[in-house]
Amino acid sequence: MITATTACTASASAQSKPTLSGSWSASSVSESWSFDGWVDACGPKPKGQGGGGGSVQIREQGGELSIVGAGRAWSTAECWEQAPGLGRVSHSQSGGGRFWRTRCSLSNEKQRITVTTTVSATDTSIAMQETSEHKVTAEGATCTATASRSRSFGLVKRDGEEAAPSASASASASAAPPTPPPSAAASAAALPPKAPPKVCKVAGDPARLEVYPARKTLRPGDRFSFRTVVTDSEGCAVSVKPTWAVTPGPFAAKVTVDGSGTVTVAEGAEEGRVELVATVSGKGVPVAVEITSPTKYDALLSAGTLDPQGSEQGAVAVIATGAVGGRKGVADDVGQERKQTFVAIVIGLAFALGFAGLVLMRRGRRPAEAEAETEAELHEEAEAEADAETEADEDSVAEAPKARASARSTPTRATAPSGKVCPTCGERYGAEAQFCGADGTTLVPLNR
Repeated sequence: MITATTACTASASAQSKPTLSGSWSASSVSESWSFDGWVDACGPKPKGQGGGGGSVQIREQGGELSIVGAGRAWSTAECWEQAPGLGRVSHSQSGGGRFWRTRCSLSNEKQRITVTTTVSATDTSIAMQETSEHKVTAEGATCTATASRSRSFGLVKRDGEEAAPSASASASASAAPPTPPPSAAASAAALPPKAPPKVCKVAGDPARLEVYPARKTLRPGDRFSFRTVVTDSEGCAVSVKPTWAVTPGPFAAKVTVDGSGTVTVAEGAEEGRVELVATVSGKGVPVAVEITSPTKYDALLSAGTLDPQGSEQGAVAVIATGAVGGRKGVADDVGQERKQTFVAIVIGLAFALGFAGLVLMRRGRRPAEAEAETEAELHEEAEAEADAETEADEDSVAEAPKARASARSTPTRATAPSGKVCPTCGERYGAEAQFCGADGTTLVPLNR
């Protein structure tokens, strides 16, 4: 009786959800590898499975999703990774028929491969996440390779959505019991995937960094790859990879993140919150990792309040506001113009100060030269006076004063004739001169 009731409830829940059959758009498979201790004896390194994007057709069949297109046919009952001898060992459904988990493995004397694939769906989006580990033993060495893959699907057209809803469907919807409002995380998860950025021939510098999702709930031992989008100011994709770091905190030691944005929670980690930061050009975007127990995780998943892929709501950082690349922003132009104006003003002031200094130096040098010439003349007069006194007759004491007076008056009589002198600098000129050639001062007669 209980089994029949549970089956009816599950059937009613499935009928209340819109079908996932229809046309979808698939992103390319994002894949990252890390290798530990891989040596030549272990053989060639594992290669990526790859997978390009494109249009796909999805059909709901027997509780599974069959996906055909974009270069491959695949279903939620399989692992995405394919390798000879790799087989499925477990498969489960939960979340009201919107979550699938598949485990595949290969084990022999030389190698061991373990793959875990999860697929989660909302009414308008589907996400695939897969982790795999390869261990190869050769010549006493153990080589390890781990891979992380992700892919998203966005609804293009649901089967039958163009037809008007039937009366029975309306009645069924009316009769269905009201459901509590979804949580913020569930509402964000129902958003369609963000459209990919434009692909331009020439992209500018990074201007915007987006990280999806902004928050992710993980269990101990889980791994998850955050998706990043870097664009320039025109929305063109920029091939720049952010750097990742774990923010210090009480639970930071239990979480690691690699350069591709793949986070790993250690086995046995306690419940708590850890913050990661993705950084491009000095601007960081914080995203949160909530660590919860497997029991609580499954309870949240069954209640429909948890999306295994995390919310499509992302965290965003604006790196620059002006146009970049070959296009100059207004702010850059104004800054450059101000810089050039400042340099021109400085150069002009330097020239003006230099010219003023040169004029002052020339004016200061003229009086000094005139003073030197006057001192030289006085020195010559003193020497002439001394010579005259030496030549005078020592016996003619009475004549000595006359000789000295004659010697002193000689230079006065030489300069007294009608010449002119500059009252400022002392420069002497002929009687016909009117102005000083050094500074333009009006000359005065020497005998004044």
